[in-house]
Amino acid sequence: MIRWPRWIGWVILLAFVLRIAALMMYGLNLTLHSDDQGYVHSAIRLLQTGTLTYRGPSEPARFELDPTVKIMPGQPFLLAAIFWLFGTGTVGVYAAKIATILIGLAGIYGIYLLGRYCFGEAAGLMAALLLAVSVEQILTDNLLLTETPFMTSLVYLVYFSVKLASERKPVYFYALLFFYLVALFFKATIALYPLVLFVYLLFKRYPFPLMIRQAAMALIAILVVLGPWWVRNYVHYHQFIPLTAGDGNPLLMGTYQGVGYPNREPLSTLFQRLQTEYPNADSFTWMQIQKKVAMDRLREWWQSSPGSLLYSYLVRKPIILWGGTFYWIEIFKISPGIVVVLHHLAVVAGAAGGVLYLLLSWRNRGDMLFIAMVLGYFTIVYSVYFVFGRYNVAEMPFVYLGIGAGIVAVWRRMQGTEKRRR
Repeated sequence: MIRWPRWIGWVILLAFVLRIAALMMYGLNLTLHSDDQGYVHSAIRLLQTGTLTYRGPSEPARFELDPTVKIMPGQPFLLAAIFWLFGTGTVGVYAAKIATILIGLAGIYGIYLLGRYCFGEAAGLMAALLLAVSVEQILTDNLLLTETPFMTSLVYLVYFSVKLASERKPVYFYALLFFYLVALFFKATIALYPLVLFVYLLFKRYPFPLMIRQAAMALIAILVVLGPWWVRNYVHYHQFIPLTAGDGNPLLMGTYQGVGYPNREPLSTLFQRLQTEYPNADSFTWMQIQKKVAMDRLREWWQSSPGSLLYSYLVRKPIILWGGTFYWIEIFKISPGIVVVLHHLAVVAGAAGGVLYLLLSWRNRGDMLFIAMVLGYFTIVYSVYFVFGRYNVAEMPFVYLGIGAGIVAVWRRMQGTEKRRR
């Protein structure tokens, strides 16, 4: 008889070997020379000056001196802690990469736990295995980006949300709150997740008075944890900035994505004009300028072609989001074309698996709908901005879980073990 729990250890070991192999083969050359370097430099400056700054790869050099509100502080804080222990040289960067790999392994175990709890041991193992061997994830876990810690915190956030809804134990509420705050410190896009959770808890008939009490406790925790961030932002910019003010650039670029958008002034020409008109703008002002231009373009687009705007944001951008891959550096001699095909197969299979589970299984259908709601939430949030494959990395574990759940549902039906829950 197969003892399934033992298999997850082998899956995690396989994942570790693949990621360490990539690190040993490519070393510190495995870098995008983009946002990952920006986070490294931000962490080093944080240690040296005590000021959180961030300069994007194409932004003016003077932004390195500006206190940033473009990003959440999670990634610079994480890297700064590692660099404080191991130094900012080669050893420190290797330590940061190994730490990121370990965080990624925790995410693999988390998707296994979620799958096992909701859909059975086999579904969790299949999802964990697919995530372990995903070439995109192997690469991502070797880059010093927010994607890996955010992915892991999101997986555990969903896991403890499901456990809280079913068992209603206080420990699951505190774990949920912890991972929500952790995720929030890496990506502000998680901010409205409580709305999705609220709908799910109503569906699960969660006691409303208990929900209100826990919501009040969560609000207090958020005020305590984010309070210093708000004070810091107000001191520097004399405005209440709850999370970030870095959405101007992706919002503007998003108005050049899709079909039928205003294009009398190409994006490159627009950037050159704005840089000429505002040569001394600090990083915060630069983002606000881009946001204003983006809103003007959206109004113009709506007035000239509302149909193409709706199509671009409701159809075209979601297709780009889920059709794109995050495989910008080739590893293990696996060509990008193969990765693209595998990614498309995974997305289609994940969606089909989720539908099959809902059609064939009576167990925990609400949990599958909740996972679908989480994926829908991120699809909507990301589609507001400029979208590309990198934004789907943190959500792919749930796609793999859909594959595993669908296979399990079909197998149970074929074996006649799936009975309607009364």
